[in-house]
Amino acid sequence: MRILVPDLEGVETPLPGIVIVALPYDRDSILTVLEGRAATKRPHTQTLDSLFQAFREPFLVFSRAAWQVEQVTHARDTLVRRRAEAAPDSPGAKELDARIRALADSLRGLQPALERARTALGAARDSLWPRIEAVRGDTKRWEAATYAGYDTIVRTLTRDRLRQGVADTTDATGWAMLRVTTGTWWITARSPDPQDPNSEWYWNVPVTGDTIRLNPAIGRHLPRY
Repeated sequence: MRILVPDLEGVETPLPGIVIVALPYDRDSILTVLEGRAATKRPHTQTLDSLFQAFREPFLVFSRAAWQVEQVTHARDTLVRRRAEAAPDSPGAKELDARIRALADSLRGLQPALERARTALGAARDSLWPRIEAVRGDTKRWEAATYAGYDTIVRTLTRDRLRQGVADTTDATGWAMLRVTTGTWWITARSPDPQDPNSEWYWNVPVTGDTIRLNPAIGRHLPRY
């Protein structure tokens, strides 16, 4: 299995450190049944969606500004190391000096935008985050009540099918390996969304072959209520 999610530039990128689990049952079908039995629907979804959207824009502006600064800083530092190894006064050294100066100028130009984005994000966090956390409390209580029977159902399924879940964590290239016995299995995983701290990528897919790429095409983009 390999996890690929869009980075700040929208490019599908492998993520390390994500736990992928193979289960001998479809966890979504269990959750659907439990939600159908709940006396009420999940609370405050529209309110949280609005608050999440208001926070996402300043978060994304800051994250992209910080990412640009990081990329230019890395490029400059790489050239500085190469410059230290170059022969003094050589054509190559002079070319490196020019490129280093250009990157330094770019960094100076990027810093004001980064600070403005940092200030705007701080203001949004101070304004929105207390309201988000206040209504999330009701959501957590609803989930605790609604999914109270989940563990009992899972224990029964694993006992009856004589199979336990298997897990692995993605490496630096986004790959993980799971070894399962014969039978029907589902792969489930959650990944943070680099573009939004209040959203995540979620997969719950049946095993249909030896290699599975968990990407947006087969995943769901969900709010983190």
